[in-house]
Amino acid sequence: MSVYRIRDIISKNVYTKALFAFFCIVLLILYFKAFFTTGVYFDDSFLKKEVLASDSHYIGKSAHGSIHITVKGLKNKHGSAEVIYRLPNNINKRYTVNFKNAGNWDMGIENIKDEAGNIVFEGEYRKDSNFLYDKDGKPMISDAVRIRANGEKVSYNANYRVSLKSVADFASFAKDTVHGKFELLFLAIVLFTITIIDIKFPLFFFSLRHALHVKDPEPSDFYIEMQRATWIVLPIIGVLLMIAAII
Repeated sequence: MSVYRIRDIISKNVYTKALFAFFCIVLLILYFKAFFTTGVYFDDSFLKKEVLASDSHYIGKSAHGSIHITVKGLKNKHGSAEVIYRLPNNINKRYTVNFKNAGNWDMGIENIKDEAGNIVFEGEYRKDSNFLYDKDGKPMISDAVRIRANGEKVSYNANYRVSLKSVADFASFAKDTVHGKFELLFLAIVLFTITIIDIKFPLFFFSLRHALHVKDPEPSDFYIEMQRATWIVLPIIGVLLMIAAII
């Protein structure tokens, strides 16, 4: 059965049309729920954020196993925040981030301590930087949140080290974001809009392209066939972009 035959069935049958519309609405609700899920991108994974009382839980999975990072503390309420990492291969770390001002965390970090109470960082924290800065204002290159090349995966092994910049980011809730990528969704919407306009007004883009150079232009049979092909191709590309925006 051709795509055009399916389209004709949907458009002519009221019940089929209503069922199709309902199905699309349900899919869109589920899609945008996933798109606007709050969380954090960490290593190769997106971690969904769940808040319980004064604890924020970031939960997700990598190719190596489950990831669960907990932040204990309320922003601008408590003087410190505890960040607990539970990573694959039984990598467990705990840090305490002490802020300069309990009522305004944006004033900066006093220090970071490990689970034994040892100070592992004193200096300047900047949300928009990949580095922490020591007391002399020098970037701590060795602790930077590593930017990996395309295709390079994280290995949670004996050599894995939690970045203190990551600890500060979690404690400050600096990297909280939505799951979806707006630029890909925008491109998908543009493609859907072009398709709808082209189906509703088949000569609109043709006339727009040729009206200034040709009087009463007429599309060729080849143009019409290619136009109909785009009515299928463009929505498929749009759907793929929407999927890419949430994976």
